[in-house]
Amino acid sequence: MEKLSHRKILLILFFGSLLLRIIFILTLENRFYFDDEFEYARVAENFLAGRGLMAGEGIKGFRPPLYPLMLSLFYSLHLNLIAIRIIQCIISAFTVCLVYIAGKKIFSEKIGLWSGIITAVYPFFIFYNGFLLTETLFIFLTLAAIYYFVSLTEKSFSSARAGVMLGLAGLCRPIMQIYLPISFMHIIAGKERLKEKLKKILLIAVFFIMTVSPWVTRNYAVFKKFVPGTTMGGWVFWEGNNPYSVGGPCRYFPEGIGDVEETERDKLLFRMTADVIRENPGRFAWLLQNKFKRFWNVVPNAAEFTKPLYRFISVMSFGVMLPFFVLGFFLSLRNKKAQFIHSLIIFFTVFHMIFLASIRYRVPLETFYIMFAVYGLFRLAEKIKSVIKGAVI
Repeated sequence: MEKLSHRKILLILFFGSLLLRIIFILTLENRFYFDDEFEYARVAENFLAGRGLMAGEGIKGFRPPLYPLMLSLFYSLHLNLIAIRIIQCIISAFTVCLVYIAGKKIFSEKIGLWSGIITAVYPFFIFYNGFLLTETLFIFLTLAAIYYFVSLTEKSFSSARAGVMLGLAGLCRPIMQIYLPISFMHIIAGKERLKEKLKKILLIAVFFIMTVSPWVTRNYAVFKKFVPGTTMGGWVFWEGNNPYSVGGPCRYFPEGIGDVEETERDKLLFRMTADVIRENPGRFAWLLQNKFKRFWNVVPNAAEFTKPLYRFISVMSFGVMLPFFVLGFFLSLRNKKAQFIHSLIIFFTVFHMIFLASIRYRVPLETFYIMFAVYGLFRLAEKIKSVIKGAVI
């Protein structure tokens, strides 16, 4: 049987995954399902109405800008909900192709191909295409950013692309802005000459700053303060650590906090949360481990997704791959290209242990989760095969 070409594999992965995603979104009703969808839509509508990228008064910098900007473009073209969902399916299908390309670059053709196939049918990646949430776009941008960082070992021109993609990912969710110094540590630890390392770091920094600067400039014009990300940090820090929180979404907030000016509210909630932690460090330690469990939970945490069907789907997708992911993670520690992914996974885990933990926040890591699981499975299979062969001989 003739081996499929790289181009044919990409086409099969793209159109196969696109078909699955469109079938799913056609089962959905013509409405929003989540509170965040309403808020992202409101930001886009306000922007088109000339009121700026804000959900409302007092929440002018609460949401990151990139996804609402994309929505505003769709709304300006008079696209309906089903059309927007289809565009998200297309973005997700490109993600599948990029998983194949990245897996091939980091590991091998076989690992890349099977990672792409699994990503194409992975339930969580199909699910989020149906909702006006940041997940689909953020998954693609995060994968693209890491892909270009991995490419730094081969092509110097990827530095600019890495900076732009990391900046765009940071404008979709500010957590990726914090990854910038982590990426610099990887580059510094490389074997290249110091001059080459500094050149790459400078290019990444310049293009990253160019990408995020319009949003930072806008925030300074609105708040007269330096706000690189959003004013949501203190809010989620409190939500994940207040006296009534178990580490997930918790709607208990101090009385009157919504009336405080937005940037001051952010600082105040950070201080109040720090006070709560200092008063009861034992509970904070418990929250850390509970948030770790929530972040890596095999079954959904949210009450609305505890039905047997949701639990079964989660166990048979994420759960089945978990031991192979752990194996692949550790077996690939010496792989220089994979080390950008190792640090990203550790960084996301620690960040959400400190702030707020949910399976939803883990989903952007799951393209890499699949790659490591496939790598771990094949390495294990090779080891078993070699043991059996040795025993037979």
